[in-house]
Amino acid sequence: MKGTVFAVALNHQSQREAWGEAFEKAPYNTPPKTAVWFIKPHNTVIRTGEPIPFPQGETVLSGATVALVVGKIASKVRVEDAPEYIAGYALANEVSLPEESFYRPAIKAKCRDGFCPLGEMTTVDNVDNVDNLTIITEINGREADHWNTADLQRNAAELLSALSEFATLNPGDAILLGTPHSRVPLQPGDRVRILAKGFPPLENPVVDERDVAIAHGPHPHATLFALGLNYADHASELAFTPPTEPLVFIKAPNTFNGDNQTSVRPNNVEYMHYEAELVVAIGKTARKVSEAEAMDVVAGYTVCNDYAIRDYLENYYRPNLRVKSRDGLTPISPNIVPKEAIPEPHNLRLRTFVNGELRQEGTTADLIFSIPFLIAYLSDFMTLQPGDMIATGTPKGLSDVVPGDEVVVEVEGVGRLVNRIVSEETAK
Repeated sequence: MKGTVFAVALNHQSQREAWGEAFEKAPYNTPPKTAVWFIKPHNTVIRTGEPIPFPQGETVLSGATVALVVGKIASKVRVEDAPEYIAGYALANEVSLPEESFYRPAIKAKCRDGFCPLGEMTTVDNVDNVDNLTIITEINGREADHWNTADLQRNAAELLSALSEFATLNPGDAILLGTPHSRVPLQPGDRVRILAKGFPPLENPVVDERDVAIAHGPHPHATLFALGLNYADHASELAFTPPTEPLVFIKAPNTFNGDNQTSVRPNNVEYMHYEAELVVAIGKTARKVSEAEAMDVVAGYTVCNDYAIRDYLENYYRPNLRVKSRDGLTPISPNIVPKEAIPEPHNLRLRTFVNGELRQEGTTADLIFSIPFLIAYLSDFMTLQPGDMIATGTPKGLSDVVPGDEVVVEVEGVGRLVNRIVSEETAK
């Protein structure tokens, strides 16, 4: 499985029950209406037999589940047709730190190195019923937990349909179906084994992260990290207090788009807006890099337009994938300007024009979290690889865009990106 690994939170009845009262209060105010998606980036994925790194001083929880493996391109698939798009299934371990909130994306809890062991795929024919499957967790040869997929809120076909409604899935992509509220604690020295009828077992040792070698080299699907509320004026524009810790989320490959391409505004939405952003391209493997050394791993810079559909915002892993990871909603320039050509990346003007009218203007001097800080922050708990990118956020000046609009975003000295908004009908 070389594709993107999507996962869903709060898809088990026990999670909904445990958090039910909290979800009626701020900051949630209402239970989630749609699936709560997140992404396990490439640094998390390991195979059976490879070690799960255990970070010092943390509580680490095993999350036995099943991964649906996509077999062919899937876009806007109906539930009844979903089985035709499934190549098979694999056992998975959605390893995580404890979550004390579901309001913001759980990057530090879920995106650490080795936090997504994936087993070998078994064909659909080998699985009697993936929607009534008992999954067993063993620790050091003894059963520690078991649960049944019949207790999931949305089954495999419903999840594939829901995700493909806004994100085109490709062969090799995977969807983790969810985990119960109760998870199994892990310790260094443990061997965790996941079992289910019809599946090859998934077994991994748990090892102190200091004893795990860092993987080097680019991945076929580099990760684009994006920043929310990283300009104080933009945070105030949205009536938010500027964050005290970076608000990082991950963009799926389906959302990437190029220069002079089109982006689709969905029907029946009220507010779709642009976001001009400076993007940092990583050029070297980075793990636990200090702020002082961070710029050494930068290859260069480019520009992106991180569109958002605010109608789809929910207060779960906000900004959620339905807002930020829709097909073609992240135009990004393929041209990387070498860092040597941009001696002061923290003093660049950003501008957005809609049909020639200046709508947004700001400067990277107003970044809340600087480029070195962001690299040090991310590399403290995960490995960044060459090709990974960090979109550093957008200043104030958002406005709605509609079909027919031409949107141009530019970053001083880095480049400009032209994009046109079309309707769903025009895109067909």
